[in-house]
Amino acid sequence: MVFRLLIPREYSSTAQYSTGFSQTQKVSLQLTEIFDVSQIDFRFNNVIETFKSPIVLAMMSYDLLLHDLDSEHPFRQLKEKEKKDSTYKKADIPKARLILRDKLANLKLLTTYDPQDKMVWNLMYLYGYDEGNVLTHLTVERVPKTDYINVSFSSENPELSAYVSNKIGVKFKEFYTSITTTNTKESLYKLDSLKESKRKEVDTLRNKLQHFRDKIGTPNPGDAATAAMSGLQELTSSLTSQQANQNDYKQRLQSVIDQLRELNANPTVSTANTLNNHGDEILVLRRTNEELATRLAQKGGVDANLQKQLDDNINKITQLSRSNTLPASASGLKATDRKQELIKEKLDLQAAIASTDENIEMYKQRVEQFRKIAFSGGGQEVVANAYQNDLTLAQKDLERYNSSIFASQDIDVSPDFNFKQILLGQPPLKPEPAKGLLIITIAGLSMFFLSSLFIIILELLDASLRTPSIFKKETKLQVLSTVGKIDLEKKTLKDYFDINPRSDRERSNLPFIENMRKLRYEIERSGKRIILFTSTKSQEGKTTILESLAHTFSMSKKKLLLIDSNFSNNTLTRDFSAKPTLETFSLNSQEGVDKIWGITTLTNITNIDVIGCEEGNYTPSEILPKNNLLNHLDKLKQHYDFILIEGAALNMHADSKELTDYVEGIVMVFSARNTIGEMDRESIGFLKEHRGKFIGSVLNNVDEQNLDL
Repeated sequence: MVFRLLIPREYSSTAQYSTGFSQTQKVSLQLTEIFDVSQIDFRFNNVIETFKSPIVLAMMSYDLLLHDLDSEHPFRQLKEKEKKDSTYKKADIPKARLILRDKLANLKLLTTYDPQDKMVWNLMYLYGYDEGNVLTHLTVERVPKTDYINVSFSSENPELSAYVSNKIGVKFKEFYTSITTTNTKESLYKLDSLKESKRKEVDTLRNKLQHFRDKIGTPNPGDAATAAMSGLQELTSSLTSQQANQNDYKQRLQSVIDQLRELNANPTVSTANTLNNHGDEILVLRRTNEELATRLAQKGGVDANLQKQLDDNINKITQLSRSNTLPASASGLKATDRKQELIKEKLDLQAAIASTDENIEMYKQRVEQFRKIAFSGGGQEVVANAYQNDLTLAQKDLERYNSSIFASQDIDVSPDFNFKQILLGQPPLKPEPAKGLLIITIAGLSMFFLSSLFIIILELLDASLRTPSIFKKETKLQVLSTVGKIDLEKKTLKDYFDINPRSDRERSNLPFIENMRKLRYEIERSGKRIILFTSTKSQEGKTTILESLAHTFSMSKKKLLLIDSNFSNNTLTRDFSAKPTLETFSLNSQEGVDKIWGITTLTNITNIDVIGCEEGNYTPSEILPKNNLLNHLDKLKQHYDFILIEGAALNMHADSKELTDYVEGIVMVFSARNTIGEMDRESIGFLKEHRGKFIGSVLNNVDEQNLDL
């Protein structure tokens, strides 16, 4: 309700703009553009975000502040309190106008580190024209399934709302025009740069192709490869022949060297029969090698089997040459002549080997040259074709760049052509509906649900013993009775028990009375007559339970003695104005029980007597004399139906534990408002140790709606 009454009334004005996204007027490398419907949402989102961009909002804020500073009828006028603000007093209005005009002309933002700009910004904030405030009241949204965008602005002034909804479109187009113009020029520059780069690439590829053609020397590298293959076969045959001759010379040289070494060792021995003659076999092997070399040359010099046969024959020739006999004519020569002949043959063989070395090196070089020509002719043609393909592709790209530049020169890139305002925002005659009923309804429902949630959370977090079922779950103790909550400030306990025996029991009796009657029955049924009433905590309602129980026993014509042994809080003594004689009374063996009647106090309840005590910082074992009253309770049983004793809380005092030795039964009183803690569990454990005396528990102060739970 308060929000509804204090909310200011606002006026909203709406302007409509056409985006023209269905037109494809823009610079592109493609001369034809397909309209992509799937991209339409992205374009609209871009436009909406541009409307809300900091630069557009800032330009709108600067324009509004400049309007109010210049116009005789400003949209907003400062109040006296705002004019007394230090921001307004320190502001240089003429300087602020100049700064605002400069920022609007150059589309620049205010800087907070410049003192002058900071002054203008503070002034704008004082007027409420800051970017955040403008954005809060601005709404930009697309009209579904159209090219239109609605721009709405709400404020306390209808003219201000109309001005912003119309003017922000102008600011948007100015900003968008600056971006698009820059992007268009950059696009044209980029196209021109790409064209020049591609032209240089075309020239480079053309030169490479021409240079490669000149290098290979024939328009058809395949012809050169065929001729080189034929020459390669001949050269390979000659190379193999030279290698075979060289091996022969080397073997013969080795044989001569061996013979010379033998002659030097045994100059008198004839050499006629030292070796066998294998000349015919060596000749056959040499001819076989010539044939194998020819076949190997025909296959380009690459055949593992032929090469292996050549190597085997050469090794065999070497072995035979070493065992060859000298010529028959030399058999009769003297050792000296034979040595001279062998030396001459050695020199001839060394010269022949040197000659074959040169021939082999020459043939290898020629074979390598012809091999390159034979096996690279097809590759050169492939390289030439690759150069030609690259040149063709580059020429096509160059033509495409030239066409794009030519076509782009006639394209209209101004956003004014596509983005147009088709509906002017008008100052509204009436403010926007306040929606008071809706706000109040929502507020009421919200508070209802929040309150319900709060209550549920409190209920879940409430660990108190508020119901009998929770009490039994937490303590595992027997419940003699659950006693409801009563208001003793409005009505005394005696008034509650002032019952007319002739009245309607169902209408007049309170649940409290009936529950006390149940407790009376359970005590009578227990068979125990001297009973201690205690609790785990103080203020659990022990005294109230004892006094109420006294009323119920009085109603059933029973005689009852109440003994107050709660030295920490003697409420029972004070309620009945009893004589505090418990601590001082003693009875020796020679005295009679009649002495006890001198310490009892008659109460205003029929058949009910009470013995009081003083308050003090002591326990029964510390204050009571040797032959105290508690030692003679059995004698009192002859005069009273029941003796009820009140003890101090178990958690904080040892009184009730000491009193357990004097009583026949124990009743524990719990308050439904409290929780069970660790000390409570220890006290409950003490009661379970005296299970033979423990009668049960009373759950006190239970809400009426929880009595049956």
